[in-house]
Amino acid sequence: MAYSGNLTCRDCGLTFTATWGSVTGADEYRCASDHVVYVEARWGTVLSPGGSGAEGTTLAQLRGLCPSCSTELITGCLPSCPVCRGRDHDVMLN
Repeated sequence: MAYSGNLTCRDCGLTFTATWGSVTGADEYRCASDHVVYVEARWGTVLSPGGSGAEGTTLAQLRGLCPSCSTELITGCLPSCPVCRGRDHDVMLN
């Protein structure tokens, strides 16, 4: 399920609006640079690699690395703060 709301960074206090979470039938993965990759949950097929051109590949073929910047992809991660890049936020859903 995708979420949209205001996030308040616990590190610097900035409140910003963001969208995060999975789309139907897919899981969201993020890298340290905040590139988003959606992976089909059943087969591991990359659905939307954030414009990097890796469509049709699988998460295993990417070896768990972002196709845009080659850093590790993780799931369940909130977007980073645009000021301090922190990920510890208070969440206020719309």
